[in-house]
Amino acid sequence: MISRASWLVILILLASLMPAGRAGAAQDPLPKIGNKKVTVIAKTGRQTSKDQQIGESTKSRTSGKAKDVEFHAPPVDWVTKERTCTGGGIDPACSATIIDCSTNPDASGQPRLVWMRQEGSDQWFGPIQTCLPGYPAPPDVNDPTIPRTSAPPPPVPTIAQIREAFLELPFAKPQVSMQPVGNRTLINLPTFYEASWPNDAGLTPGDVSTPVKLLSWTIQFKIAAKDYRYTFGEDSTSEWTASAGGVYPDGDITHTYETTGTRSVKVDARLVGQFRVNGGAWQDLGAVADLQDEPVAQLEVVGTKTRLVDN
Repeated sequence: MISRASWLVILILLASLMPAGRAGAAQDPLPKIGNKKVTVIAKTGRQTSKDQQIGESTKSRTSGKAKDVEFHAPPVDWVTKERTCTGGGIDPACSATIIDCSTNPDASGQPRLVWMRQEGSDQWFGPIQTCLPGYPAPPDVNDPTIPRTSAPPPPVPTIAQIREAFLELPFAKPQVSMQPVGNRTLINLPTFYEASWPNDAGLTPGDVSTPVKLLSWTIQFKIAAKDYRYTFGEDSTSEWTASAGGVYPDGDITHTYETTGTRSVKVDARLVGQFRVNGGAWQDLGAVADLQDEPVAQLEVVGTKTRLVDN
């Protein structure tokens, strides 16, 4: 039989062994980490991804696909190459970087792609999408998720460079032909006009240019007419029109002169086109070539005389 004094001693010992807090209350379980990519913060219930944990230690974080990194001088013992993405182009990686950076409120530099490799190695890492000036910290060579490549791809022309190459093509210039023929017409009689293209004086609507070398890419252009504007002389011109004109009776570009004299007549033209890269699919160019110094023709406008004739 245990005495009352012995029971009291036992209860005191049990109380001293219990954790602090309300006696007999169940303790909150300690937070568990289910995988290495997620850390649970018990007080707030927030979760931070692996990218954010890395960011806290390297002062970087991921915003979409383009990273905001604490940029600095090129890392020692590393070789860097970069490509500035200006206005898009034919490189899908640059186009994606521009889109990602446009939605990044912390971006403070031009969208760029950066490749890096250690000196003495031919293993490149990248491209790394960036929206800030400078260079990112060296990549973890043991991280299999970092993209690798044997070498950065050659430079890609921007759409601005492609358009500039289009505008420098050797275009032909249209001539204006008239009916009645012989560069003579009558007052108060409709004169018909037509834009005609010489066959051997340059690129004309419907032609495909010879390949143009632009950086490391081969570009071809397909030419098309956008519109025409006819100058009739005597300070009179037509509006810009898609019509190349024609002859009687179906031609839709006409003008009637009310006085005699010599008129300087011409047709201005604007050209557009498509381009393709390395023989690929045709793409819209979005550039207009406004031709200059088209040839001028002299048109003589004459009157009529009436007289009685004996039969």
